[in-house]
Amino acid sequence: MKHGTLVTLYKPSAAQIDHLLGLPAHSPAVVAVDNSPVVDRELHARLAAHGVDVVANHNRGGIAGAFNAGVEFLIRRGCDVFFIFDQDSTVPADYFERMLTGCATVGDTRFLVGPRIFNRNFRRNLPLFTVRRWSARITPIGDGARGLLPCSVIISSGTAISLDAYRALGRFREDFFIDHVDAEYCMRAQANGVPVCVNADVSLPHELGSPSARQHWPRVEIFDQSALRHYYAARNCILVARDYWRRYPAMLLINLITLKHVAFILLHARDKRTKLHAILCGVTDGLRGRYGRV
Repeated sequence: MKHGTLVTLYKPSAAQIDHLLGLPAHSPAVVAVDNSPVVDRELHARLAAHGVDVVANHNRGGIAGAFNAGVEFLIRRGCDVFFIFDQDSTVPADYFERMLTGCATVGDTRFLVGPRIFNRNFRRNLPLFTVRRWSARITPIGDGARGLLPCSVIISSGTAISLDAYRALGRFREDFFIDHVDAEYCMRAQANGVPVCVNADVSLPHELGSPSARQHWPRVEIFDQSALRHYYAARNCILVARDYWRRYPAMLLINLITLKHVAFILLHARDKRTKLHAILCGVTDGLRGRYGRV
């Protein structure tokens, strides 16, 4: 399998750029899809000089548009497995080799395989999220877990997507723009019989948002974000549930995430009124079936 690597950028830090410059030593094709509002030609030239191709996406289609642009670039480069990373992820040197070893054991040429995500902000692994028709389960991943762990939803960063899976499932939903784009794609995969797994043998350190420095008891394991992101998160939870509840009624429980956001805001966040209003608008637009960028 020839693999390629896609890294999404949005106003990256110097440390994130330095890490990106090292990826061509481990992956035969690396493309950075820059969603920053202003093109940094000096940065793009530096990346190109170190073997990183660049696509200036200008935030067209949001994070979903960046995924689509990057995957289609890698397809043109002859890749048949695509690794997707946020700029926040720190990729170990042996990551690709170990992930591809796991992918080879899926038993299907169509697959979405993610790593065991270690959330640096809360110092623990993300759990498995599994949805069946009438039930949803969150299962912790212990340090002793090994091999491929089937599940329903994985986060995008670190995920390996096969070309056959992408051809079967199609493009990422740009009308979601940002937030839960990965959840929708994973549920689409499950609904179409495409395996979704976590490779417990591979750990990827990753920062999920920015934890509030003001958190006190009771601590809520969710991260702070802008009012606009709270809007998209609340709206898109409802839209994912709308799209899949007939096949998986338990998917309605995804909206409990919004309640966790509300709890976090009430307990710990600044600008409470603005963020709560954004969530209310998101819920309203989700119930109305409003998609797209706002």
